[in-house]
Amino acid sequence: MKKLFAVCLAVFLIAGFACRRETKKPLMGIVTPAGDHGFTGESIRHGEAEAKALAEANGWDYRYLTAGESGAQNNAVDTLISLKPQVIILWPLTGDELRSAAQKVVDAKIPLIIYDRFIESFSGQAADISGDNVGIGESMGTYFANYFADVSGTVNYLEFLGDSSTVPKERSDGFASTAGSKFNKVQSFVTNWSQQTAMEQLETFLTTAGRAEIESIQAIYTDDDEEVMGIVSALKNYNGPATINIKLVSGVGGRRENMDLFENSGLSGIDFVTYTFSPSFIRDAIKLGADVMQGKSIDAPAGPRGAPYVKIPFAEIDKTNYQTYMESEQYVTRYSI
Repeated sequence: MKKLFAVCLAVFLIAGFACRRETKKPLMGIVTPAGDHGFTGESIRHGEAEAKALAEANGWDYRYLTAGESGAQNNAVDTLISLKPQVIILWPLTGDELRSAAQKVVDAKIPLIIYDRFIESFSGQAADISGDNVGIGESMGTYFANYFADVSGTVNYLEFLGDSSTVPKERSDGFASTAGSKFNKVQSFVTNWSQQTAMEQLETFLTTAGRAEIESIQAIYTDDDEEVMGIVSALKNYNGPATINIKLVSGVGGRRENMDLFENSGLSGIDFVTYTFSPSFIRDAIKLGADVMQGKSIDAPAGPRGAPYVKIPFAEIDKTNYQTYMESEQYVTRYSI
């Protein structure tokens, strides 16, 4: 038994600690945020399924470590470095706080793939990979511009962001670059990707802002479908004196829970648009890690951090095509586990 469990690794995981045996097989290391539900929970299930399938198919081993805060992610990276894997795939909770850990990987000459949330002004990784967040924002801005093309004056909107990482910034900057000067951001909120927080923030706005300001809002920009559901709840709960004049609410995710909004939101006169960003996208990052282990070159142009940057394509979903999207391979894969 001692030989089987030669190394017992104390890593902050969903279950708390994990003891993992040494391996002489080629090893893939993966570190992601922790989560037992929502986007992160789905991502972990997809990531582990993909890593397991690739390991079994190629005679490899893998270590999939999760952590709920940046210090624990740093510890997880240290653990993987000690096991000398052929590649490490890192999904940082916060890029800046994982900078030193990422540098340790590079210094150990282990290929590093950074997924989803990037580490600004960092170099040496084998690749960055994410959804096309800038492209999502640009497409959203174009959608807003076309939707409100007949409005001659200013369109006031509220902005709901997930956090302060590179993901919301890229989406918001992309939106601003294409929406046009007629769009005026009245207030911005940071939700920590929480449906409940988004609901409470909008409820606070609706109870503290003046009637004229509330009635001037014609759109709501968000960067996540869970935020959208909180916003829908807040609008349904509102019974104040102001008239709600919101016409369009955007999201990102393409979640099953949001599909009913296109025709059954319970909010008359409000349209919705979302952009696909699936938990199953982590499979692409793990497949990229497999390519590195097999000695394949990464066919992608250099990104803003100098490394090859793989952008996972997205789709725009609204009431005209959501039913077709629900029959797509991407949607079926997302809800296959």
